[in-house]
Amino acid sequence: GLAEEMPIENNQFDLVYSSVAMHEMTTQQLTDIFTEVYRILKPNGIFTLIDLHQPTNPLFIPPIMVFLSLFETETAWNFLKFDVIDLLKQTGFNIIKYQLYAGGSLQVIQCQK
Repeated sequence: GLAEEMPIENNQFDLVYSSVAMHEMTTQQLTDIFTEVYRILKPNGIFTLIDLHQPTNPLFIPPIMVFLSLFETETAWNFLKFDVIDLLKQTGFNIIKYQLYAGGSLQVIQCQK
């Protein structure tokens, strides 16, 4: 099934993990997916995601801009400006770990239901 409408009962998983996939989604899809992840996680379950982030080190800006221009769509460009943390909090998640890597161009977010 689609991540926006998972054919899974409530409270089934201890952990949900996403690796560099959310930047392919529209804002509405992200909202729906995070709601579904929250629904299928058990109480105190963990959602961990790794994805793109606007670089904090200026040396990483040109390479990521070239990469996005060659290989990504508009959703990836929008994702760089999107506040993922805020949407996760609005969904009900508590952020338990947030860290940037690769000059700030990758973010790792771990949150709990």
